Amino acid sequence: MVGMKKMLFFASTLIGMASAATTVYVGTGADGIYTLQLDEKTGALTNRQHVVKGQGMGFQEVNKDGDLIFSTYKAEGIGAVAAYAIDDGKLSEVSVQTYDGRGLCHVSIDAKEKVLFGADYGGGKVVSFPLDGGKIGKLASLMQHKGASVNEQRQKGPHAHSIYAGPDNKFAYAPDLGIDQVKFYAFGGLGELIDKGGFKASPGSGPRHMKFGKDGSHAYVLNELTLTVTAYTRRKDLGTLTPQKTISVFPRGAKMEKMSCSEIRVSSDGKFIYTANRDLTDQGRDSLTVFSVVDDGNLKHVETTLAAVWIPRNINLSPSGDWLLVAGQNSNEVTSHRIDRKTGKLTFSGQKAEVPKAMCINFDR
Repeated sequence: MVGMKKMLFFASTLIGMASAATTVYVGTGADGIYTLQLDEKTGALTNRQHVVKGQGMGFQEVNKDGDLIFSTYKAEGIGAVAAYAIDDGKLSEVSVQTYDGRGLCHVSIDAKEKVLFGADYGGGKVVSFPLDGGKIGKLASLMQHKGASVNEQRQKGPHAHSIYAGPDNKFAYAPDLGIDQVKFYAFGGLGELIDKGGFKASPGSGPRHMKFGKDGSHAYVLNELTLTVTAYTRRKDLGTLTPQKTISVFPRGAKMEKMSCSEIRVSSDGKFIYTANRDLTDQGRDSLTVFSVVDDGNLKHVETTLAAVWIPRNINLSPSGDWLLVAGQNSNEVTSHRIDRKTGKLTFSGQKAEVPKAMCINFDR
């Protein structure tokens, strides 16, 4: 009996050790998708595997069950989306669909996993496809954005940078850097988009990515060109956005020339918001900013700390909430940063993994 107890204890210990590792999916601007193993205790990133070979795979999203991953893709040089089945960390292609464009910079899926959205930065348009599990249907909508704004270098025309279903799963929001708007769409279960106008941002701000607060009554838009985040109130019945307050990702007095922002994330409890800030001149200023969400939905700057990479293209929070991972596009690596769950502050673990042109972080769920 004693021997059996020891065996059971040993087995449970092994199971506990195995569960301390989380699979990380890294999309790249090089040659496809890689996986890593994140040690939940130390932040170590190990066991790099090249699981999908392909081009244009710089952004992905994993579904709720963790058995499908959707990716930007280029099929023989044509813009496309692809779906892969996940089985024990291994990926196998399920379906691919093309559209009339050079390539997507962002993909997302709606809450019911019936619609796949994509944003085409170079073409200034957004697209949508119906979904049936991992099967991507033929193109449902292609919505061409129009206009320009005040930045003569970056805003001569539309540049749709991302698109997301809203919290109620009735509306989609597409930040467009080129026209200083968050375009607003209704959508149906077959993936069709209906243009409902848009919400203006400050001239020259360059909206890039956005996320929603925990209860859906607020939205947070990351402005790439002015290095700011704008908090919006959101009417749940109409889906409309009203700007509240805009805050810099840097403390007062910071040198912001030749800098830009890339990604924004919200903690699972809705208390903290994180941004990634890129140094375009390789002066070691690449950073991560932490904000706390105050009672009225506005933001308070907590800290800006070094990202430990060059060009943090994307960041993401681990399902445990204990780690923030950073994809370093120009330094070809992924780093891990421990999250203080009470303060939101970050501490670099010292752990890195080499991944060529790392651009997007997702996790097994």
